[in-house]
Amino acid sequence: MVHSPELSRGADEGDEPDLVALTVVAQVARALHVPSGDLDSTLEAIVRSAVRTVPCAEDAGLLLVNRGELVPIAVTGPRPELLDQLQRRAGEGPCVDAATSQRIVVSPDVTRDPRWPHFHEAAAELGAVSMACVPLQVESRMTGALSLYSSQPDAFRGADLAFTEVFATLAAVALAEAQRADQLRSALTSRDLLGQAKGILMERDRVDPDEAFRRLSAASQTTNTKVTVVAEHLVRTGELLAPGARPR
Repeated sequence: MVHSPELSRGADEGDEPDLVALTVVAQVARALHVPSGDLDSTLEAIVRSAVRTVPCAEDAGLLLVNRGELVPIAVTGPRPELLDQLQRRAGEGPCVDAATSQRIVVSPDVTRDPRWPHFHEAAAELGAVSMACVPLQVESRMTGALSLYSSQPDAFRGADLAFTEVFATLAAVALAEAQRADQLRSALTSRDLLGQAKGILMERDRVDPDEAFRRLSAASQTTNTKVTVVAEHLVRTGELLAPGARPR
């Protein structure tokens, strides 16, 4: 069983349960802190920290909800990558059930679990025995699921399972904040591109801001391309995107 040094030390020294719990929360919060705050780094931090800090977890995978579908997005190795992809393709598995029910799903021995007949054979071949899949949600909004793997049977139970739920709660908050920051950065980038593109048209064609935006919108509609892509093409090439042309 793999324990983080901080958690093991606190328990060995006979600390009060509340103090140990606070130590666990602080430890996980530090592990999930990403100074840059960007989404990709946060995704990687979640799976790496899960293996380092969650007792019994040997591998971890993170699946995000994209248009109602769970999509594997970050893993610690080939085992979770293959098994998370299999769950997505087969439409069955612990993480699919966790996302659907929005409750933690545990399998003491996934290789013998009758709930997922298309999944347990592959799990056995890859050496995954027990699994815990935890939904990640903030304010009742489902954002994804965290899959944890162990080669030992019945690894996720009792206090270890409670620790897993604490980790998932903090990971969901970190993920939600990173997604908000990523959306804000995207919005600011789009606004800057539109501003530059409008400026080019205003100076070159002697038009006002409204007319410049109308021309960008018209090019977007006639080429069936997002207006931000049209703007980026104009900034790069100095020309509006023409029908049939590919943006550069």
